[in-house]
Amino acid sequence: MKHRILAAGILLLASLFTVKAQTGTSSAGFEQVDQQVGQFMETWNIPGASVAISKDGKLIYNRGFGFSDQQHREPAQQNTLYRIASISKPITSIAVMKLVQDGRLSLSDTVFGKGKILDQPYYLGVVSDPRIYSITVQELLEHTSGWDRAMPCDGYSHSDPAFFPTHVTSVLGEANPVGDSTLIKFSLLKGLHHEPGTSYSYSNVGYLVLGKVIEKISGMSYEAYVKSAILDPLGLHDILPGKNLAAGKQEREAEYASTSTMESCYGDGTMVPAPYGGFNLEAMNAHGGWIASAEDLTKLMLAVDGDNNVPDILNPEMVSLMITPGAVNHGYAKGWSVNGRNSWHTGSLSGTASFICHTSSGYTWAFLFNSRADNSAAFWKALDQLPWLCINALPAVTDAGLLEAHAENMKQ
Repeated sequence: MKHRILAAGILLLASLFTVKAQTGTSSAGFEQVDQQVGQFMETWNIPGASVAISKDGKLIYNRGFGFSDQQHREPAQQNTLYRIASISKPITSIAVMKLVQDGRLSLSDTVFGKGKILDQPYYLGVVSDPRIYSITVQELLEHTSGWDRAMPCDGYSHSDPAFFPTHVTSVLGEANPVGDSTLIKFSLLKGLHHEPGTSYSYSNVGYLVLGKVIEKISGMSYEAYVKSAILDPLGLHDILPGKNLAAGKQEREAEYASTSTMESCYGDGTMVPAPYGGFNLEAMNAHGGWIASAEDLTKLMLAVDGDNNVPDILNPEMVSLMITPGAVNHGYAKGWSVNGRNSWHTGSLSGTASFICHTSSGYTWAFLFNSRADNSAAFWKALDQLPWLCINALPAVTDAGLLEAHAENMKQ
């Protein structure tokens, strides 16, 4: 009997290992990193993941874990694409800072009003709160524009219009699915909760407004400007706009696992899986709509980290300004969480969890997952700890020769 129990245990362990099997090149000594990621996925029942880690500008770890599809038939690859949710905000911030660097925009510019950046009647025609006319680009970047999504709205427990899209279109008499401009218009109609510049409140709408600022100043669509000014010059072709439905997903994009349902954003009254038509991802572009590979996100961070290991697309002054915290919240800068040593951001949507970071010790990482534990503070605490557990499990890579060897192994 003991032998049968032992054999069953071995088979179970083998089965778990198969489910979280890794793809991509690895170097000797990195097994503990594989185990840390695999254990996290087992604990939180996550089907697939991709992880990329660099040291001093060189990629030393890049692997896929588990499965990218819900039928568990397609192994997740190191270049599988995932929704990155609010990690889209640093992308938007980089685009804004590029416009500032080029002398086309100032952080002190006010956004709404006659003769201002966004002076379209579509927006200004619904403004009844005069405080809106004092919102600046910097306040939008730092989440101090005055919108507070924690406040209730129209019977909802929050005031983030991206997550009651059909209510927004009903109030404004516009078509489904909701557009990004419509989400902004709704928030302008409702007014501000705080005087701009006086209170920090994380705002998705604020970043949608920044997307429109980018469009107005550049004369291009938000997506086209980001690609032409940021991504294409860096050779980053695995950072792309996401689509709402499974039928529209990009080649190599993961499927998203979630038990949550929402009313369809298409306005037909049906209940649908939240990741697939519950919220309109395509209207969340500048605050949460991008998808990416872990490797390309890591490369993007290396191009805006202010270090000399990889040529930066922003000059040192712009990088410093971008990661300088605001006066209201010393833990958040312009599109980045900061603590004086590290810069990072997380992303969260139903079916999505993501985490990027650049550390003062020279490590840069991207951890991307195709599921999350909904409404679990323990999950996010564990995800916050996971990269550090992986870094601590890495073999010593401080030696230049060994670092180069790991980096070369990743290129094979």
